[in-house]
Amino acid sequence: MASLDALEARVDELARRVAALEDERAVVDLLTRYGFAVDSDDPEATAAMYAAGCVVEIDGDDRIRSPEDMAAMVRGRGHQSLLPNCAHQMGPFSVRIDGDRATATGYGRVYLRTGDGFGIWRVSAGRWELERRDGRWQVAHRSTRAIGSAQAQQLLHDGL
Repeated sequence: MASLDALEARVDELARRVAALEDERAVVDLLTRYGFAVDSDDPEATAAMYAAGCVVEIDGDDRIRSPEDMAAMVRGRGHQSLLPNCAHQMGPFSVRIDGDRATATGYGRVYLRTGDGFGIWRVSAGRWELERRDGRWQVAHRSTRAIGSAQAQQLLHDGL
């Protein structure tokens, strides 16, 4: 009986570890698909990645406070001026899962095609806080800071 109990405990532990790996993979996939959504000019797909009541803070500007605001950002003049010549490359990320909450810390780069070729338009550090709602991960809070600032360094340090 003791060996059956040990086997059940081992299977339970393995199931927890696999679930944690699946959650981590789902978070990384969501953040990767964010780049695809904004670069392919899909405001609805972008909005669907964000939770109701989300806060997106980019270099201290936190006017984005809903999935609808994210969609409006994609439709906005600033983002539209980059299309179709931009590529948002997200990661790598360090991901921490805690039940139905996750934190991902990593880099974001935006490449831009110009008449001279391709260049890096922006490099940033970011902290993404996610929640599992209705069985899927969504962004609840996002902070992004341009590389070269003390705030960017702090975001990365906090991810250690």
